Amino acid sequence: AARSWAATDFPGIERSLFRNTREGGRASFVRLSAGSRFPRHTHQGDEEVVVIAGRVRIGGVDLDAGDYLYTEAGEEHDVVALSDAVIFVSSRKPTPRIE
Repeated sequence: AARSWAATDFPGIERSLFRNTREGGRASFVRLSAGSRFPRHTHQGDEEVVVIAGRVRIGGVDLDAGDYLYTEAGEEHDVVALSDAVIFVSSRKPTPRIE
């Protein structure tokens, strides 16, 4: 509850950072407002996501609180908030956005 949140470049999406990795990735909570979207992107490194609260769709897969998703390097997906949601995201390397 006392965590600080920072706006991202995407409307309705905020991040609360735990740490940055040596390889350029990060571990953070991401808070999404219902209907917000993080565009389709390709992963340069592995990523793990745990849904803490709410419901999201990642790469066409609907995930609810408690669900886990592992993404390998080279895979791509978008993220859509189906409700207000909080997810934990841990990525090994930076994740560039696909335009």
